[in-house]
Amino acid sequence: MENNKATFPTIGELVREIFNITGLLAQKDRSNSFLSESNKKKLQTKLKRLADESSKIDGKLEELIDSLRLLLESALGEERVIFMVLEAVEELLVTYKSVLADDGTYLNKRNSSKWFIQQYLLDRILLSFYKNYLKINVPASKLNLPNLKVWALPDIEGQNVNWPLRKAWQLIYESLSISQSSFHYPDKSVDDYRANQNLENAQHWSTTDQIPSISSLFNNLEYSLSLLECPSNGSLRRLLSKSEKQRLKIILFIGRVSSYCFRELESNFGREFLISCIDHVKGQSGRLYRINSKLDKSIKGLKKSIGLTSEVDINRLYFYEVSRHWEHYALAIGHGTEVLQSYIAHESFQELNKIEKAKLVLAHVGSFMGHQVLTQLALTPAIKEIPSKFIELLNEGMLLKNNYDSLDNIDNYHNELKQAELDNVLGWLCNWCYANYYYHHKSFEKSYMYYEQAFNQAKYSAGRNQYLLVNQYIESCAKNGKFKEMKKAVAWAQYLGIEVRWLRGWDDPESEGNLKSLYNLMGNHNMHYAQL
Repeated sequence: MENNKATFPTIGELVREIFNITGLLAQKDRSNSFLSESNKKKLQTKLKRLADESSKIDGKLEELIDSLRLLLESALGEERVIFMVLEAVEELLVTYKSVLADDGTYLNKRNSSKWFIQQYLLDRILLSFYKNYLKINVPASKLNLPNLKVWALPDIEGQNVNWPLRKAWQLIYESLSISQSSFHYPDKSVDDYRANQNLENAQHWSTTDQIPSISSLFNNLEYSLSLLECPSNGSLRRLLSKSEKQRLKIILFIGRVSSYCFRELESNFGREFLISCIDHVKGQSGRLYRINSKLDKSIKGLKKSIGLTSEVDINRLYFYEVSRHWEHYALAIGHGTEVLQSYIAHESFQELNKIEKAKLVLAHVGSFMGHQVLTQLALTPAIKEIPSKFIELLNEGMLLKNNYDSLDNIDNYHNELKQAELDNVLGWLCNWCYANYYYHHKSFEKSYMYYEQAFNQAKYSAGRNQYLLVNQYIESCAKNGKFKEMKKAVAWAQYLGIEVRWLRGWDDPESEGNLKSLYNLMGNHNMHYAQL
């Protein structure tokens, strides 16, 4: 039975999925592993604990991102590509934390994920890659990667999907002017079990939806290339430089990452959603490509007029000019969004037809952001209708949590939630009401029980309401002698970027001394907020 508790995935669950996407942990063949078996198990344990939030979380996210960097360096070795991947991860996490701290959800984990993918993830990742591709001047690395728009997206052919990994291998064969069979097993007269297995694996990957690990792909590639260095048939001889081999690895890495991501979209949300995501990526990629082309032309003109010839100076110019462009872009979009919101809030906006709405949106925020806004305007019904009575009961609960007159009112509200089948969605708010009632009447022990339940239920679902709730829970921990629980709540708030009262602005808010001071201050029963 599907879990209908309203929640976003935890940050740790997102990080674990990022590792899954890279394929750097799943390693069956130890001959080309990027870390030892014991270190792999330790890393998997860290990922699980962060996903479950079952142990200390402070500092663990940074440790895992550093581990990801080391794995990428070991696997890819191309500094610019690694920078782009890590920047995309960082921007994704910043965006996700912002969403968690601001946007609540009435959807279960699956549908909340679907909403986040459509509304934020696709555009955030695309923008990050296009921006940083030019910012760090990737073309100067001379990787000469084939046009990603042509091969790094799945092709839907009837009921079948041509995954990017399949196309990546085909690109490799074509670049070397060799067949699949000759590439993997050039000397059929020789009984070579490994070559035969490599060929069978490659054929299997080309005809099924299986997504192998990066180590499996790289092992296959490296052994196949070693056979092509001195085959019995001289016409099959291929000698590649170290940089050329690295280029082929990057092609396989991109193909694997893209295949995994899009396969997961189809597996979790269906073929229709997969197609809509592919179409969205194609459209937004075209818009970002046009922005990059115009910006690149401008920078090249500036480089020529200045007379720059040093590679270091040229890279600095790209870094500065691209950074400045997107800073100005963000300011312009921010202003345009404010103006646009005033239009959208007006009744007359609803009277416009689709074309008129689109023109108004695009005029204020441009083509890239405009299509994101247009997607958002039509998004919620496409995922799941707002539950009946959700808005009404949310508003009722928000008023009730500041009304401390009667427990009967809260009991009645609890029954309303059950009757509307919204106790999995707004149960946190009901417990918050009980907690505030007992807090107001200075029954701190009873209030703690409800604050704890409300805090745990509201994690990853209450949006901007989490600020007040987590701060009240922290105070309740202190008033009930729960120093360990208070520390965990403070760590979680800092983890999500939620400010903690009396700690904001401190250089080291989670130091033992600062936490003890907060504990002593909040633990004083005479310190009591009259209005919550």
